[in-house]
Parts: sequence; structure tokens; C-alpha cells
Amino acid sequence: MAGIFEYFVVCGLGPEVRTLDGNKGFHGMGVMYLASLLDQYPPSNHSLYPPPPPQLPTCVLPAGVEFYSSGFDSNDVSTFPRSYPIVLTEGDGSKIYVSCIAFRDPVSDDIAEAYRIPPNSFADKCICLVSRLPSFCMLRNALEELFALCFSPTGSSKPLWDVIEYMVSNVPLPTPGKDRVLFAIENCLLSVEAPPKEGLPHADISFQPLVECLDVDNLITFFTAVLLERRILLRSDKYSLLTLVSEAICHLIYPFRWQHVYIPLLFFSGVDYIDAPTPYMMGLHSGVDTSNLAMDGVVVVDLAYNRITTTEEIPPIPEPDLSSLRGDLLKLLHPNVVGIDVMKASFGNSSEQYPKVGNKPWGEDHDLQLR
Repeated sequence: MAGIFEYFVVCGLGPEVRTLDGNKGFHGMGVMYLASLLDQYPPSNHSLYPPPPPQLPTCVLPAGVEFYSSGFDSNDVSTFPRSYPIVLTEGDGSKIYVSCIAFRDPVSDDIAEAYRIPPNSFADKCICLVSRLPSFCMLRNALEELFALCFSPTGSSKPLWDVIEYMVSNVPLPTPGKDRVLFAIENCLLSVEAPPKEGLPHADISFQPLVECLDVDNLITFFTAVLLERRILLRSDKYSLLTLVSEAICHLIYPFRWQHVYIPLLFFSGVDYIDAPTPYMMGLHSGVDTSNLAMDGVVVVDLAYNRITTTEEIPPIPEPDLSSLRGDLLKLLHPNVVGIDVMKASFGNSSEQYPKVGNKPWGEDHDLQLR
């Protein structure tokens, strides 16, 4: 039986401590270290499941593993756990969807003693749910429930690994055209539906981050660059934004498909990939320095500053299509501005009502209209 979840995985500091440069041993707190696969379910000796992708530890902790002198501090937001999705692409073009929660975990006494790491140190650790189903919201909710159980003062009513084993082994993929699949994690009920066979492709994401990071003109420029199959680099200091915006723009170009290199969240040590000559779409944390790269022809989409830069001109969409698209986007995103002069009450004996304007909270209807 094919299940929603392929793996539950734990990644972090392995028994052999190495820097990202490959140097063995502990070289201080300010150095980044290689992540390793620490634990998984199903176990590695399970014959019915292929092993997790070998690049998984590097991708789920894209900056590497960092050491800290302290753990979680409720007064310091930089110590809070981080929840974010990543997407991996296999050689045949199929995608693997991973929900991640990274947090500071105490370094074991054995490793600290073996590598002379200061006592009471902490290091990055990441728990992950791996799936073939692009259900970003469900994956995040399920993993956050597991994380809460793991660190809850009262714990779980069952051993945590029993809960994980049940999820991975017994929650089936939903069947198209049938009822949704329901499953529980402790007292939390979750559900997932099969993607519809007809209509637009399934998208279990909100397009709101995309339209909040980029204004209408930059959104159109970004859209055009994707259609022209340029080399595209997204920058943000939020891992989630890089993945969600990349996924959103790929949905917006339907019925076309992005068929080139696709790495929504590039691991920091892979920064040289940006010099690749072929089309790609990659996301890179804004803290990574790219000043030593040529960047010729790369379309850099800065999500933090609503800015797009490139050394090569991006030709505009021809008129009148450009004006029509821009007008439709403005109506959707800024209805109060577009319709500010529209009289909102009916007049005479006419039953016709001019469209009412307002700022409804962003929802699935907005996503559908945008697509």
C-alpha cells in the first residue's frame, strides 16, 4: 500500500564531525559543519522502501550544522525552531516534498568529549517528513504536531516512534474522486485530499507570499523571465519564501512546465551552481555572498526588497496583452484603488449594482483568480 509519508528522518551532527570544507574535528563555534542522517523510519534495512535521497541531510540543513553555547530561549527569537518546506527533484524529474523543523539540540557527551567541544553546547538538528504528495500544509501541520509531542511536558500517550511508525505505514494515499483521508496524531485530526483529475493542477500552497513580496510590475517581469526560460535566482532570508514562491510561479505558468534545473532552496556550499550556463530556477538565502560569481544574465529576484536585477534585458509581454494582464492583477490585488471612483449604490430603477470593492483577507478564491 502506497502511503502519504515515505519517511520520517532525523538529520544533524553525526558521530564524525567535519566542517563543510571536509576538515575533520571541531574548529570553533563560528564554523559550519556537515549534516548527517541520524535516524529514520522505515529503518535503513527495510527491503520494501528505497533509501532516502543521499543529498537529504545537506538539503534540509542548507547552511550546515552550527554549534551554539545555548539552546532555546523564549526571549530570543533567533533560538526558536524553524519550520520550512523543501522540494527535491530526482533524475527522472519527479519531485520529493519534505517538511522540515530545525532546532537546537544538546550535543551528546560522547561527541563533545571525543572532539573537545565545550560542555553544554548545542547544535542544529532537523526532523523531516518526506512525501511524494505536494501537500505542503498537511505535511507542515503533521510534523509540527510530532514536534510538539516530542517536546511536550506531558509527552505522548504512546511511544513517539510508535506514532511515527503508524503514520508512515498505515496512512494511505487518497484516491482521486473518493473521500479524503483522515488520520490523527494524538488529539489532532488531519486530512488530505487527492488532487483532482480535471481543472488546474493541485496546489496546496497559498499564492499570497508571491504577491506580497513582489509588486504587479515585478510579478509580471518574474513571470516573463520564467516563460523565457532564463537563469533565475531568488533571494530571501526566509527558507519558506524561497520554496513557496518558486512553487507558486511554476503553477502560474500552467499549461507550460518548468523543465530545467529546479532547486528552490540551494544549500549554501552549492553556491557555485549559480554559474551554470543552462536555464535554472534556484533559491538562495540572502546571507550567502555571491560577489565572486559572474552572474552574467542571471535574473536575481530579491523577495525582501521587491527588486529584480539582471544584466540582460527581459523583453516585455506585447501589447495589448501586457496592459490587460496588468489591469487584471491590479483589480485582484488592489481592488480599493482600482475601484475607488466606482459608485457603490444602485441608482434609478435599475437593479444593476456596480461591483463592490473591499479588502477581503487573501484566500483560496484569490489563488484561483490569480491562476
